[in-house]
Amino acid sequence: MSYYLLMPCRTTAAFISTLKKAKRVNLQTAADRLVKAGYPVEDVSVMLIVGTEPELTLYESGKTLVKTGDADAARRAIDAVYDVLGISDATAKAARAAG
Repeated sequence: MSYYLLMPCRTTAAFISTLKKAKRVNLQTAADRLVKAGYPVEDVSVMLIVGTEPELTLYESGKTLVKTGDADAARRAIDAVYDVLGISDATAKAARAAG
């Protein structure tokens, strides 16, 4: 797993992911890739709101906020977005195998 998954507060149904290896995400490029992959994206300049199920907010730091109390659903949404952006473990493994 290329990120840490944390539940910031027991009273809030949300998870935050933080990349294990720091990486800046160009939000415009990320928005373009996510739209091409079929995700609805709302660009609010300092973050992207991505229409995954559950909804995910992506920040330039690579950190995400996923609005759910279900850790598995949060991981699926994060993995899907990180895969499109090329920063997931599966993407890294495929790139190493191809190269």
